[in-house]
Amino acid sequence: MKILLSAFAFAPNVGSEPGVGWRWAAELAKQHEVTVVTDATRRPLVEAAGVQLPANMEVVYYRPTWLRAMPLNSTTAQVLYTLWQFGLLGLARRLHRNHGFDLAIHITYGVFRHPSFLGYLGIPFIFGPLGGGEDAPLALKRSIRGREKLKELLRSLLNKAALFDPFLWMAFAKTTLILTKTEDTRRALPWPFRRRAVVYPEIGIDAPKGIHPCPRHDGEPLRVLFAGRLLGWKGAHLAIRAVAHAMERGVPVEFTLLGRGPFEAELRKVAMAEGIHDRIRWISQMPQQELFALYRTMHCFLFPSLHDSSGNVVLEAQAFGLPVICLDIGGPVTLVTSETAVVVSTRNQNEQGVIQHLADAVKRLADNEPGRLAMSQASLDHVRGAMSWGNRAYGVFPLMGLPQHGD
Repeated sequence: MKILLSAFAFAPNVGSEPGVGWRWAAELAKQHEVTVVTDATRRPLVEAAGVQLPANMEVVYYRPTWLRAMPLNSTTAQVLYTLWQFGLLGLARRLHRNHGFDLAIHITYGVFRHPSFLGYLGIPFIFGPLGGGEDAPLALKRSIRGREKLKELLRSLLNKAALFDPFLWMAFAKTTLILTKTEDTRRALPWPFRRRAVVYPEIGIDAPKGIHPCPRHDGEPLRVLFAGRLLGWKGAHLAIRAVAHAMERGVPVEFTLLGRGPFEAELRKVAMAEGIHDRIRWISQMPQQELFALYRTMHCFLFPSLHDSSGNVVLEAQAFGLPVICLDIGGPVTLVTSETAVVVSTRNQNEQGVIQHLADAVKRLADNEPGRLAMSQASLDHVRGAMSWGNRAYGVFPLMGLPQHGD
């Protein structure tokens, strides 16, 4: 099969969306001929020393002439990407005349608010996986303050406004299949297109070998880890308060909080108010290999994020045998199973109720070591099977009635 892959963000040996674009292309190229169209700024990364393209992959670098003067940075990225999409269809048509593609896929950026017009090529078109529609009830955001609160309100308004974007309706109308990273984003789509959408996580993982469940010995505290950027919506404030409640109930917990970001000062205030600031191991950042070593020493992963679209750290934690405690909203819940995680319901709950249930989950893992070890083994099995990168890229074909491998 000949596949055209639109991946504005695309680069090897990195994480986040560029890494997602690369991995989907690399996996698909194992069985198919893949032509990737990406932004011209990605050329130095793709053509860097030591990078080798898969045999069946061709990369086309593109930037409309009228956009070449615009730099790509955190301020311009969203506007640049949207305008880039409007110029892409002409190039895609020229490539299609030369290659005769059987399928088009748009993979990055994966945000439902931005259209892709590859459906107008007249061939089957998969749009996604898309995210961005994830949100939490307002009752769970009351303790997010300052600029982080304003960002939350603006994001919610943008999601609502997207429903009235005629270009988005035009793009969705030409899709064969829409993939969304979460159920939240599927529900955020314009209503006529929700039936053609399937929840399908975008990320996979290469599970490290030789990992075994880490037993907790008699007298050891339950070593709990939170890792992520310190933003209001990442839920670290909920994790701190949940650990404090568990400690109040006599649960022996050793809590490590890894990350940095603009919400750190507020998190330290929360920890001081709860009386556990000096009982938290605060780590700003560490190299990846040190993080992997840290995972090996932990007993569980506490990640009550309010609206992650995905959650690479959730997959990483499971890959090192850590049971996960998360909420039933956003991306993390799509990356776990009932055997690998304790999923806390947010339905009809305020912050205090959610925090109490998170503390209950910590206590449950601390009180039942055989059960925790069983969850640890299930976590390892899960990432080695369903969440492997190969299964991620090829699992979309059966959804379209196509064979999973080969032509």
